[in-house]
Amino acid sequence: MKRLILADLKSTNNNGKNTGHYFAVARNYLELYSDICHVVIAGGPIYKTVFTARQLLSLPYDSFVGKNPIINKLRALKNSRYLFRHVNEDDIIVLQHSGVVTTFAGIALFAKKKQNLYVIQYDVEALSSLVKRIIYSIAKKKIKGFICPSERIAESYGKEGCIVTDYIYPKDNLSSPVPYDSKTYDVAIVGHLSSDKGVLEAVRSLAKTRLQVLVAGKADEEMSILLRRECSDTHNIELKLGFVSDKNYYDYIKKSRYCVLNYRGVYEDRSSGAVLDILFNCTPILGHRCKALNFVETEHVGVLFDNIEDFDFSVVNDRTLYDSFLSGIKRYLSKQKKYKQKVIDFLGLSDPVEK
Repeated sequence: MKRLILADLKSTNNNGKNTGHYFAVARNYLELYSDICHVVIAGGPIYKTVFTARQLLSLPYDSFVGKNPIINKLRALKNSRYLFRHVNEDDIIVLQHSGVVTTFAGIALFAKKKQNLYVIQYDVEALSSLVKRIIYSIAKKKIKGFICPSERIAESYGKEGCIVTDYIYPKDNLSSPVPYDSKTYDVAIVGHLSSDKGVLEAVRSLAKTRLQVLVAGKADEEMSILLRRECSDTHNIELKLGFVSDKNYYDYIKKSRYCVLNYRGVYEDRSSGAVLDILFNCTPILGHRCKALNFVETEHVGVLFDNIEDFDFSVVNDRTLYDSFLSGIKRYLSKQKKYKQKVIDFLGLSDPVEK
């Protein structure tokens, strides 16, 4: 039986939780393509906490946050060997953007040239040094193509690319948003709280407003200390530090009028899954102008700023503007169907498949 296998060779385990976008991408593939073929999610033991036995091709190892990075890389390589030995000749394999250089090493060592192998790629970090480029040059011969958010990424890797967003909206109809007047928060910052996301600067600016603000997510020790300090004397910011479950993550987004993405650093040259999480849940964006968010203005799904310190947050109270952004989100999501078909055609899923 021909299968579509989406594999996370690294399988991050953060104290019994999988942090990042990996589960979300796996769910997205199941929703999008299960009516076309048998979709299988390949991942380490952490995947058993969410996915059923029928949905899984269980890989032997997780990579544990905070543990020896060399051991984690060896585990990912062992997962590579296991995966490529336990797939069928006509299976279509798509590797998640996870431990990228180690993934390429695993491909170079264990993949077979005849396997139908594709890679999801969000940036060109895996080409940033001579050693990395050598590893990729060996793996390249075994990769048929890349699924990525920009033509530039595919061209950098010298392979055919399928240019789509990080996630693809799986529904035919837009979900009903929480009414504007029923929102709990004016503004939310939700997810991993890091310096590359400009969280501290955003909190400092929002503390000067009268908006009801939620800041929720996991941060490292240094960032946690700084955020507690900034929020301790404010009356308008609710700070919830720690791991945010998927349910709470999406609930927080839905219950907020806007979400702030004050991206900087790596997001100047890569895409963002979080912006799609937000839009798929019918919430407009307030974001820093960068490559990851350029489409926010062109699609009219939010507002971009050059410097959050100079941004006028009174736009949050403009109901007419908010409603126009909801209309923009509806139009944007209606375009997602073409991305689903692009992936189907790129991977050859439209060919007759035994269910």
